[in-house]
Amino acid sequence: MPFYAVVAAVIVSFCWGANFTASKFAMEYFPPFMFIMTRFVGLSILLFPFVLKHKLPNFRDMIILSLLYISMHFALIFIAMHMGLSVSSAIIATQLGVPFSCMLAAIFFKDYLGPWRTGGLALAFLGVIVVAGTPDVSKHSFAFIIALIGAIGWALTNIHMKRMEPMGVVPMLFWPGLFAVPQMLILSLIFESNQLHIYETAAWTAWAGVSYSAIFSSLIGYGLWTWLLARYPMSHVVPYSLLVPVFGIYCGMFFFGETLNTPLIIGAVLTVAGVAIITIRRPKLAELERV
Repeated sequence: MPFYAVVAAVIVSFCWGANFTASKFAMEYFPPFMFIMTRFVGLSILLFPFVLKHKLPNFRDMIILSLLYISMHFALIFIAMHMGLSVSSAIIATQLGVPFSCMLAAIFFKDYLGPWRTGGLALAFLGVIVVAGTPDVSKHSFAFIIALIGAIGWALTNIHMKRMEPMGVVPMLFWPGLFAVPQMLILSLIFESNQLHIYETAAWTAWAGVSYSAIFSSLIGYGLWTWLLARYPMSHVVPYSLLVPVFGIYCGMFFFGETLNTPLIIGAVLTVAGVAIITIRRPKLAELERV
């Protein structure tokens, strides 16, 4: 790829990696369901003028996507972080979305794993087992399990997307987000409280976190990624997404003073290495998992 495309791929990875830290800033004031609802309200407002130019999608598919991608994947990851799980541990847990996707593809689509991807799966899960023994995960073991279930939600999202007809990036961002808003509102009203007071008193850092998630993670990150995939081979683009945990862990250290211990470093390296093997050996499958 030309240099400007490489820069764009690195920017995408940074946008997605730093989103964990931005979300943690937001959740210092906003509880998880309220945070997600606010994020997608903002995103829907930004995208509304553009989605009118596209044909209406299959709303059943969009509702299922909103349930799997947002109400399951996003919500569980952010609930885990709200319960105290560190940014680094949450990022490593989400990396299992790729191995889980491979396993589900083998079950539902008879997708042959082969020795390389089987080895990558084993390596990724070994890394998570190592991370599970770190002090942060031991202290927040239930939150870590919730984050792992969130990674399964990401894998189920990929399986559903493989069954759907291809569609543009704007409706793919707009409709699931719009359908997720009432879901998050209902969950927030049931499990959370003082929403109006939180809106009135939230610090600028919380609003900055929400804005970053909507603009940089969704609009810029997803937009640039789609632009890259439309112009260059997936095998050239997808490996840059492996920088996401690197940037994410670094941002967690820089902004929240999170420390890296030896088991966490070893576990992270093993997990990312396993994901790298799966991604490089099967870039077509990895495309959805990295978007």
